[in-house]
Amino acid sequence: MNPWVYLTAAAVLWGSGFAQSLTFGLYGRLSDRFTPTLEATLPLGNFDLGARLQRDALGLGLFGATEFSALGRLTYGVRAGLGFAGWGVEGRVGGTVGPVAAGLEALYSTTLRSHLWVGDEAEGGLRLDLWGRYRLGPRETLGLGLGFKRDLAGFSSGTGELSYALRQQQTYTFGLGVDDSRLYALLGWRGELDEAGTLLEATLRAGQLWRLEATLTAPLDEGLSNLKLRLTAAYPWAATLELEAYGFRADASY
Repeated sequence: MNPWVYLTAAAVLWGSGFAQSLTFGLYGRLSDRFTPTLEATLPLGNFDLGARLQRDALGLGLFGATEFSALGRLTYGVRAGLGFAGWGVEGRVGGTVGPVAAGLEALYSTTLRSHLWVGDEAEGGLRLDLWGRYRLGPRETLGLGLGFKRDLAGFSSGTGELSYALRQQQTYTFGLGVDDSRLYALLGWRGELDEAGTLLEATLRAGQLWRLEATLTAPLDEGLSNLKLRLTAAYPWAATLELEAYGFRADASY
């Protein structure tokens, strides 16, 4: 589709006041052409209605949250995508009640999700993820994560992870996990790097599976905006890099 169609649609939506939040992106693959993408969000009471239009697919989403005063919070959302390559649906629910936090995510697609939502992981089929955290005290938290996947070829795999986090001036996380019979250890660190409030959060999974996730957040313009840098690297080789500042975001993945 001609990129000018997206720009015209953006101008119409913005000028009419329909879209409360509007994002335009241009994605490309080394082996493919660029994919213009337009996203719009409209608040509807306690919900946010989102739409995404890209060259080969159209997606719709509905997300919301409910506050229970000091008792806790519940978040939920659904997303659906339809494209030339196939279709997919996703559902998420999560919340906190007292010392307990938990969430459930279910995804199913007949094609790779990156074909429906550009920038997503290049995997398809069925995926279920369940996670929970229990706060033992002001400084200690236990975490548990379980997952199941069945890919487009019909192969199934499961994941499980148990973690313990200790918060002092910094937060240290230790754990063990298994991903499709591959065992690994979990090490995490979160803390401020300087007096300006630069925050680093890093998690390393090492063993039969290797994966590093790191997020650096640094204040800009006396704290009015932030610079966010996210890096993910894994073996077998895969990597993503995301840079965000002043309302602009750039992503690269391999």
